[in-house]
Amino acid sequence: MSLPEYRYGQVTGLFPDLTVVSERGETPMVCCGYCSAHMACRTSRLGLSASMLEEAHEIRAAGGRPHNAGSKASELRAGAKDALGIMLASIAIADIPDRLRNGFAVVASLQYRLLPAWLRVQANDFGHSATLYGWNEPDDQAGYFDPLWDQDARGAWVPWAQIAQALWANGNHSTTIVRLQPVAGDYVIFDEQVQSLKVGKVTGGTAFFNDWRMTSKRGQVGTGSIGVQIMGYRGEAYAIQVFTGQGWPDGVSRVTLVFVAKDAVSEIVNQPPPTAGASDEELLTARREGYDLAMSPFPPRP
Repeated sequence: MSLPEYRYGQVTGLFPDLTVVSERGETPMVCCGYCSAHMACRTSRLGLSASMLEEAHEIRAAGGRPHNAGSKASELRAGAKDALGIMLASIAIADIPDRLRNGFAVVASLQYRLLPAWLRVQANDFGHSATLYGWNEPDDQAGYFDPLWDQDARGAWVPWAQIAQALWANGNHSTTIVRLQPVAGDYVIFDEQVQSLKVGKVTGGTAFFNDWRMTSKRGQVGTGSIGVQIMGYRGEAYAIQVFTGQGWPDGVSRVTLVFVAKDAVSEIVNQPPPTAGASDEELLTARREGYDLAMSPFPPRP
């Protein structure tokens, strides 16, 4: 078994509940960067695999690095974006603890020999990548997940000072997840053709939430009344699509599934499907503009 000494305990109970994506399934073991980026992406999107042979190598290939040739931070950022649509951004060492406190994952480049001996599972020295995820506030400990450990191993709580001493200088180490950590009911819809034929109106100032229980507020509708697509419901909340930058740490607006109280949605109607016989191009244009070809009052994308 290639596991560290869990001197300060194992990292458990986070959401998502991350475990190690190991690079030990291949030789030479030079995929630490891509396994680390893969782990970080698993905290950002539910449903990714835990296999290095899948998303880790997709990130490597999309970043432009051949197999068995190491990695660098800029390639991890490009690869995660192009392969998985997940944004990574460079971060200063001083900012890492706050990112971890706020539920983000960080891919860190470090000098292996400078790690505490109880974490190391190899004797030699080399540049290495690992994922940091989770923060134990009372003890200033970060969750440390190392691709050199066995597949599905738990992360280890490590005092931040012992990790910081091993990190490469600013400008050389890696990157943090830009996308918010997902919570129940928080998803991005990347396909512009996703469309519901049930629509309604929501008045300005209405709060919208990440979850159907409406406990995690994400933002609120601006001034005026907007038309929305109703994607479904649960409990006393409707799931709707909004185009918003609220709740995203980079402020970029995205089509986002959020929840509003049912009684906040009015004038609910079921729209007829687009006119039969229209060309694919006409249908695509109509969907992007938010109207169907029958000229029913389908609202524009908010």
